[in-house]
Amino acid sequence: MKIRLLLFLVGLAISFALPTFAQQKDVVDPEARQQIEVALMKFDEAFNKHDASAIAALYTPYAIQVGNWSDSDDTVSGQQAIEKTYAAEFASSPVEFAGKLVQVYAIGNQMSAISEWSIGLFKGYIVRICVRDADTWKIRLEYIQVHG
Repeated sequence: MKIRLLLFLVGLAISFALPTFAQQKDVVDPEARQQIEVALMKFDEAFNKHDASAIAALYTPYAIQVGNWSDSDDTVSGQQAIEKTYAAEFASSPVEFAGKLVQVYAIGNQMSAISEWSIGLFKGYIVRICVRDADTWKIRLEYIQVHG
């Protein structure tokens, strides 16, 4: 009986302690968050200047962009293809982009950045997986969710 009670108490203590350790492990360094914010501000600036090559430079060479901005889900692979996509976007509808970083999560040595965005009447969320590239962060994977 005493052993069962002891095991129960140990199990209870572990169940309360594990979430605390998990939260500490995934805490994002404030400097890393600031660097992600700077990279995303560069995206906003380049978009509003209609500079497709500056936007493409924010992605890794083999980046993947997935979204639901048309009737069928669209996927774009590679920095050059992403640049062409933005160049075509700017040629057909050069509207202003507004983005706001909502949350950053650490995923090992990568970061997941969740942002809200709007372009004209359209708005949605962007989830980006960013990786370290020398002294900056680059986008490796991006999912764009469009609402309305």
